[in-house]
Amino acid sequence: MELKQKGEKADIGAFKQLRVSLIWTSAVDLDLMSFYKTKDGKVGGVYSDNYAGGSLGALNQFPFIQLSGDEGVGAVGGDNQEDLLITKLDEFEELYICALNFTDASSGTGKAFADYDARVEVVTEQGEKHIVTLDSKQNGPVALICKLKSGLITSSLINDSEVMSFDKFKSSIPGASELQLASKVTLKSKGDTFALKQKVSGGEVLINLNWNQAPQQTEKKGFFSNLLSGSNEAIDLDLGCFFEMADDIKACIQPLNDGFLKQGAFSEPPFIYHMGDDRTGSWSEGENIQINMAHLNDLRKVLIFTLIYEGVPDWTHTDAVVTITVPQQPTLEIPMGVQSDARRFCAIAMLEFVGGEIKVTKLVSFHDGHQDCDQSYGWGLQWVAGSKD
Repeated sequence: MELKQKGEKADIGAFKQLRVSLIWTSAVDLDLMSFYKTKDGKVGGVYSDNYAGGSLGALNQFPFIQLSGDEGVGAVGGDNQEDLLITKLDEFEELYICALNFTDASSGTGKAFADYDARVEVVTEQGEKHIVTLDSKQNGPVALICKLKSGLITSSLINDSEVMSFDKFKSSIPGASELQLASKVTLKSKGDTFALKQKVSGGEVLINLNWNQAPQQTEKKGFFSNLLSGSNEAIDLDLGCFFEMADDIKACIQPLNDGFLKQGAFSEPPFIYHMGDDRTGSWSEGENIQINMAHLNDLRKVLIFTLIYEGVPDWTHTDAVVTITVPQQPTLEIPMGVQSDARRFCAIAMLEFVGGEIKVTKLVSFHDGHQDCDQSYGWGLQWVAGSKD
């Protein structure tokens, strides 16, 4: 049965399991989502965990809704399908089924769902199928597809079709206000991990190191002492990385004038490029490393490190933070926190590249230089001294 018009309703009876499927083949990244308001006023949603704070839900506990996953990532065409399984409606006053066009929402464009070939199928456990075609010609990145309501005897599926802006969606659908297209995720503790997804095929992974440009002065023994250690030379942090490619080639990238510790390259192997050295942190953008996203499959893992090249080896007031930015993903923040270790070299994070996913793990481990760090993580490089001079 096809619910063609807004307001059309179908009785779906009592059920133990209901499947809602979003199906499309066009080269667009659509996301199936459900949002709810319970009878006691609680609101929330079930949507891809590719979004910061997103949850795939659960079937054996509240909200009794589970999403199969995230398809069409990177706007890849083909037989794309996302499924929502629902096992209970009893606790919901309202349950909304929505489709978000991530491709257009994240880029700020406003195409119509009619430009694609998506449809939603609702199938009961008895095999009854109800179809809502996403064929609206109205521009907008979000389609409110249908609403499910539980009754005393039976449940109803209502075609509630409406295409809307992202702002209207967040303000009018219960629970949608928490959804962020891109936001910040902080790895607070050593060992914390987060998976960044490759939702576009091009662009760059940008790794940034920034630190306090005017280190805090503290009073010690009657005179002011800070990271200058009695001189006019501010602390010099360096950003660098060890990398291992899929073909087993390993090396190090860092802004030293040495044939081995080089700045890399973006458009050719190793597809990693250090953008330049900031001696003091006076440049507001800090130091940056770019990774070419078109060649993530050529990389196996990257270890991000920072070291105090010049100045007193005191991390306490540097306020050093590494951020990792991937297009259309949350910005990942890795703060060093207050550290008292006197060693100059700190391994910040490990990036592992598997199937279009970048798994980031916070390390913050201290070492007696490059070679000591190499040995700790089993990288296996041959080391010679380098210099910025």
